Amino acid sequence: MTEQTAEATDVIMVSAAGSIRRLQALAVAGWPIARLARETGLTPYRLARLMAATAIPVETARTVAAVYARLATASPGLCGVSHIYARAARERAAAARWAPHGAWDDDTIDDPDARPEWTGHCGTTRGADLHERDGIPLCPPCEDALYRRRLRNEARALRQASATTS
Repeated sequence: MTEQTAEATDVIMVSAAGSIRRLQALAVAGWPIARLARETGLTPYRLARLMAATAIPVETARTVAAVYARLATASPGLCGVSHIYARAARERAAAARWAPHGAWDDDTIDDPDARPEWTGHCGTTRGADLHERDGIPLCPPCEDALYRRRLRNEARALRQASATTS
């Protein structure tokens, strides 16, 4: 076995969930994929593959986390990103319903089972109302809460209708 082969088998893999979420949150803020590729030192092709991966090398995850820590609160425009590319990144992220930086808790962003907390009340009807008030696309837990609200309202209406006919 060659040294290169031995090194390749020593690569520690981790869930890609946190890295994907970090890259998505940066796109929501207006960071284009091409710029994120340059910042991470990955080719755009490798970055696109990372976005669809289930596991990635731990070093890649650390690199993405460092870039995220540096860029999450920075303005793409002030860092030389054209407003045209920033707008395209934001539009792509909005169409894909990616969660912004503020929706992720630093303690849970790497947990594959974690959900973004868009409003502080996601999964409740109050959270769904806050989505609407703030113009935030509905997250799946709030969609479920609205569905449950609709079912409750329909059940209440049926009870009232049956009470008045009795």
